[in-house]
Amino acid sequence: MPNELELCSVAAIVGALIGGGVSFAITHKIDGAALAHQKQLNADEIAKINAASAKQLADALAKGQAAEGRVASLEQQYDTEVANHAKDNLDWRAKLLDGTNRVRVHVTACHPASTASKGTPAASATDDSAASADLSPAVAASAFTVVDGADDTASRLRALQAYVVELQNDGYISK
Repeated sequence: MPNELELCSVAAIVGALIGGGVSFAITHKIDGAALAHQKQLNADEIAKINAASAKQLADALAKGQAAEGRVASLEQQYDTEVANHAKDNLDWRAKLLDGTNRVRVHVTACHPASTASKGTPAASATDDSAASADLSPAVAASAFTVVDGADDTASRLRALQAYVVELQNDGYISK
């Protein structure tokens, strides 16, 4: 038969096991509640981060779409101006070639062939006011073509500058 000491030892061991089990259960329950609370806090924080990210993405998309709209508007304006310019230039060249419009240039020290052959200067050559002459239609159209090429280059540079300024204003490139 077990003696009293053995029974006390067994009771102490059983009591310790029961106490440890109860302690573990209580600690587990408390830790579980703390874990659930922490998970809820983390979920709330993740929801806030997701909402902020979604707002930033929506803002960036709206800004990009607005910039695309401005670029499309500038491109449309440029295309319209180029088409109108080309039509105007064709009309002017046609009018210059058929003689409807003329290009008059001012000249100095004019010695027309008719008076230069006689050895006397033209009346306008001795006059302080400048004489003028009309260019032939072919020469006028050729000169207009040269000027038109320079205008085209200048228009392209202005359009490029406007495009770059828009990109700078929108923050896509630095100033």
